[in-house]
Amino acid sequence: MADYQLTTPDENGPVLRTADQAWIPADPANRDWEEYREWVNKGNTPDPYVPPPEPEPVPPAAELTDAVLFLHENRIRSLEGVPPLTLDEFKTEAISAAKRTKGK
Repeated sequence: MADYQLTTPDENGPVLRTADQAWIPADPANRDWEEYREWVNKGNTPDPYVPPPEPEPVPPAAELTDAVLFLHENRIRSLEGVPPLTLDEFKTEAISAAKRTKGK
């Protein structure tokens, strides 16, 4: 492990000092940046930039809406003393209701 690590793909961008995890901006007025540049000029090489992991995909809004409606329906059913629906039953009822609504 090197003393520094690149924080962007740009070699002239800010770096991370590995000893204390200090982020050093690419600013000639910054003493730490000047120390880093001297370190590089002596033939040292920083560790390469490592991109962050890809974020988990967000479900489409329609899926989230269906989940909210499913939970809401079962909360209402519990207040009414009616047994909850399974997800498959809920989908079947939702499709039937949509068809009835289209017919009006």
